Amino acid sequence: MIEKAKVVDVKEKFAKVEIRRVSACGESCASCKGGCAPTNTYVEAENNIGAKLGQYVEIEMSTKTFLTAVLITYGLPLIMLFVGIFSGSALANSLGLKMNSDFAGVLLGFILMALSYIVISRQDKKYSKQGKIKFEIIKILE
Repeated sequence: MIEKAKVVDVKEKFAKVEIRRVSACGESCASCKGGCAPTNTYVEAENNIGAKLGQYVEIEMSTKTFLTAVLITYGLPLIMLFVGIFSGSALANSLGLKMNSDFAGVLLGFILMALSYIVISRQDKKYSKQGKIKFEIIKILE
């Protein structure tokens, strides 16, 4: 994955860069009337090519790391939701609970989905500290 970013801080061989997120309407907010506001994300990238403050650069994250992160971030909660729905419904029926089995399934599904987001958040912080998620400046644009 390659993104364009602006260097906002430089410290030794690392640079803090600002990545501007593009909205679904392609930043033509006047025409879509969606009321969205562009947001920025800040990441730390290896600065092996000597980018300076204020320069626009291209940063890269390995495709494998990016696709794994996307799969975990979106796939795991969805899987947990479905597992919770089906197992909660079956569990309510087998235990003879005095509640609607569909409601029990949806409730367990949302609980498992929320727990998966908590686990993902903790793992993300752990991986960031260990340097497993890393960006690298590959090209200076300006």
